[in-house]
Amino acid sequence: MKFEPQMHTLPNGLTVFLDPMDLETTNVKVQFRTGSHDEQPHEYGITHFCEHMLGKGTTRFPTKKSIDEHIEYHGGTRNASTGNVCMNLYGRIIGRNTGVLIDFFGDVLQNSLFDPAKIDIERRVICDELRRAMDDTNRQMAEFTSQKLFNGDMGAYRTLGSVENIMSFSRDQMLEFMARRLSTRNCVVAVSGQIADTNAILQQITDTFAFLPTHPVSSYCDYKYTPAVAHNSQPEKKNVKLRIVFPGQIENTFQNMYADMCVSRFEMLLQKNLSQILRQENGLVYGFNMCALGMPELYLNGFETSTSVENLPTVVSLIARNAHKFYQDTPIDDADLDRIHRKMELSDADFLESAGSRSRTLIGHYYDYNRLYDRNHILSLRNQINVSDIIKYSRGYFDGPMSIITQGADYDFDLAGIWRENFN
Repeated sequence: MKFEPQMHTLPNGLTVFLDPMDLETTNVKVQFRTGSHDEQPHEYGITHFCEHMLGKGTTRFPTKKSIDEHIEYHGGTRNASTGNVCMNLYGRIIGRNTGVLIDFFGDVLQNSLFDPAKIDIERRVICDELRRAMDDTNRQMAEFTSQKLFNGDMGAYRTLGSVENIMSFSRDQMLEFMARRLSTRNCVVAVSGQIADTNAILQQITDTFAFLPTHPVSSYCDYKYTPAVAHNSQPEKKNVKLRIVFPGQIENTFQNMYADMCVSRFEMLLQKNLSQILRQENGLVYGFNMCALGMPELYLNGFETSTSVENLPTVVSLIARNAHKFYQDTPIDDADLDRIHRKMELSDADFLESAGSRSRTLIGHYYDYNRLYDRNHILSLRNQINVSDIIKYSRGYFDGPMSIITQGADYDFDLAGIWRENFN
C-alpha cells in the first residue's frame, strides 16, 4: 500500500496532513498540543473536562443524542481523549462522508454550548472516571512511579484532576481556558484513508478551521528525574510489580534517530534473552518486557515484570547478572538482526494498512521533529543498522542513576543491593 502523505501549512498557521489510502473509510484526527502538563494545580483536570464538554452539544446539535445520530447516519464514529501533553478529537467515517466529520469537529470546537446543567452532570461522570482510574492497578503503578521519579509531573491522575477541582470548574473558567490554550500554533489536523479530492478536503479544512485563533501557546517542559528505590504497599496482593529503570542516554533529535534505532535493537535482543531465562528456563514470571517512561525531553528505559514475593530476589539477581553479561559480551550477529527485521515486516504492514496508526505517526513525528514523516528515510536508516553500531550506541545504557519501583505485596529485600551485587 502506498504511503505518500502531504504536509500543508494553512494561511492561519494550521498544520494539515493529507494521507490518501486505498480504503473505503477515512480517519480524521484533530490534536491540540495541550494537556495536563500545561495546567496549574488549581486547573488540574480542566483540559479533560473541556474535552468531555466538546461532545455534549452544539448550537446545531444540542444534545449528545443528536450528535451521535448525525454521525451514525453518515456511517461514522467519533471519540476524544486527553493526556499529559495533548487533547484529541478523532473519528472514522465512510470515505464519501469525510467532509461530515471535518465539519463536525469544527462545529464542536467553535459552537459547543457548555451547558451549565450538563456540566453539573458531567462532574459526576468524571468523578466516577477518577474513581475507576484510582482502582486500576496499572494506573496506580504509573501514578506512584510519577510521584517518586518525576515529582508528579507525569502523573496518571493529574489528567483527570482531583474531586475538588472537578467540582469547582465553572463554565466561564472552561471557556477562558479553551480560548487561551487552543490555537493554530499548537494544532494539527490529519486525514488518512479515502481522499477522493485532496484539494477539496484541504479547502474544507481551511474554511472550517478559519475561526481558530493564531496566538502562541506556551508549553511546560521542565521535567526532572529523581532516582529512587520505593515500594507502593498493597498487602492484599499476591504478586509484586517490578520496574528497574535508567535514564536514557540519547537526546531525542532527528539527527540521533539512527543511534536511537540501534539502541532499540539492543533492547529487543536483551528482552528476548532475559525473557528466555526468566520464563522459559526458570518459570519465574508470566511476562517480561522492556519499558520506557517519561517524555522525549526526559525518558527512562529499563525492565518491567511481575512475580511472587518469594521469587523477587531471584528475579532481580537474574536480570542483573544476565543483563550485565549481555551488555558486556553483546552476543549479537547478523542473523539476529535479520530475524528482527523480518519480524518487523508484519508491523510495517500493520502500519501501512491502518489509517489510525498512520495519522498518529504523522502527528507524533511532526511534534517530535517538526517535519513530515519520511518512511523511506526511516527504512534507509534501518537497513544501515549493523552489529558494530548497536554495540557503539548502546554503551552507557546502564550508566545513569538507577531506580527500582515496586508495587504489590510487601517484602523485606534490599533490591538495590541485590542488583549491585549481581550486575558485575
